[in-house]
Amino acid sequence: MSAAGRVRALLAVTCAAGALGAPRDTRGEAPGGPPREPPVHVVDLHVDVPWQVHFKGRALRLDEGHARRETLVAGNYLGIVLPIYLPDRARPEGPQIEDASAILATIEAIIAANPVFLPLGSARAEPGRISTFLSIEGAGAFAADIAQIDRFIARGVRLISPNHAQNTRLSSSATGEPAAFGLTELGKRFCERVYAQGALIDVSHVSDAAFADLVPIAAAHGAPIVATHSNARAVANRPRNLTDEQLRLIARSGGVAGLNFHAPFVNGASAADIDDVIAQVDHMVRVAGVDHVAIGSDFDGGIIPPKGLDDASTLPALAARLRQRGMSRVDVEKIFSQNALRVLGWRPAGGRAAAGAGLL
Repeated sequence: MSAAGRVRALLAVTCAAGALGAPRDTRGEAPGGPPREPPVHVVDLHVDVPWQVHFKGRALRLDEGHARRETLVAGNYLGIVLPIYLPDRARPEGPQIEDASAILATIEAIIAANPVFLPLGSARAEPGRISTFLSIEGAGAFAADIAQIDRFIARGVRLISPNHAQNTRLSSSATGEPAAFGLTELGKRFCERVYAQGALIDVSHVSDAAFADLVPIAAAHGAPIVATHSNARAVANRPRNLTDEQLRLIARSGGVAGLNFHAPFVNGASAADIDDVIAQVDHMVRVAGVDHVAIGSDFDGGIIPPKGLDDASTLPALAARLRQRGMSRVDVEKIFSQNALRVLGWRPAGGRAAAGAGLL
């Protein structure tokens, strides 16, 4: 099945399960009471359970943390991006490409241990099961041989960040030591290669200079710019967040910014609540437009979640609050799943993705 066909399959499941104007579910309500809307489904661009299992010793069965089996089901998750996170200090000499292979094996084991997940590369979508996607967070190791990224894209990696918290030979970081460069020349070639192979660059951890360097490269490939888990800097002044100009550039590219639930990135403080998250949504939608905001929770990534959004089961509360404040159901669905699906389904114009780079 083509990538576009796989996206249509997942969208069809959301329709059948009650999204996009399907009939309301009134079961369990008192006669004469207001009809209850069907659930709003979630496609989350960044959930760090592989880090917890591979590096922190969490059990494969996901019995703890923000994204447990039962919380994902209760939160109406329909899709999840599982990052191959390469910590800057994974080894004294830094992460290696083979570390990415080992973490991918861990992700496959997590999926196998939890039947709620559909297998990577599955050519179908099923009600009640969660489609799985891959990203690479911190791809600095690939500076040793940028051609090696091809085989990971062929395995289904859709989103790739050239650095994490520190500068790499590919890119300077939003939180790294001050640098006189954005994307290095090697980093520019790496980004070109990623786009040509049919995947996307994730800007959530890059410096402002690297973001600026990426804009013309993405435009040349007709590629959307994606920040999988970053908020608005105008609301919470953190370097990991996006300036209003960056949000506008993401929108112009057809990309998305995934709403991050880490309290310091939500309101700049050590504690936040659901109202602070709503303030981020309001600003991001006002600046970028509702077609360019998604969910990138960063659950299980060592975050401090806002009160009221304590784990994956609480996403319906956020959807309900947005609806109560007057946002249309269609717009809530865009933020919760459809905008993410659009970028996950991107392929180069006239190009062909590698054979194994199936979306679902």
